[in-house]
Amino acid sequence: MEVIDGGLLLLIQEHIRNDSLTPLVVFVTKLGNDGKIWLALIAILLLRKSTRRLGLVAGISFLLCVGAGEMLKHMVMRPRPFLEIPELLPLVKKPPHSFSFPSVHTVSAFAVAWIVLWRGWGWWKYAVFFFAIFMSFSRLYVGVHYPSDVLGGFLLGTAGSYLVHRKL
Repeated sequence: MEVIDGGLLLLIQEHIRNDSLTPLVVFVTKLGNDGKIWLALIAILLLRKSTRRLGLVAGISFLLCVGAGEMLKHMVMRPRPFLEIPELLPLVKKPPHSFSFPSVHTVSAFAVAWIVLWRGWGWWKYAVFFFAIFMSFSRLYVGVHYPSDVLGGFLLGTAGSYLVHRKL
């Protein structure tokens, strides 16, 4: 699996990265650091009476999914791809040195995005979901996660948010 994962990262580095797109992708990936963008969205939802319940459910989903993702990281202990693939150049100034699997950026993105999509929030639900997809791709683009890390994060965020959505 790591051969395919590494090959895809090198393919992205060689054929998709470009000077015009890189600043935007790096900016988007940084918005996900420590869940900043998702916590801000949850706070906005909690402030408005009409979206308070949505914010509460999204917040619970975020906390549970991210907690599970962090525990899984320490159980799997997969090294970051830029530490394993000498040709891969990370695009962030301070590359993370925590473990790689799963991508908690992706977990947090889909933990919130699915709740917003399923519970509705006008046209914003589509923007939030698209942003979650873009953020997940950004982790590959900047070279800090393997594709299987992002897939694992997507699956964990999806499953966790589904359980929260069904129970609350």
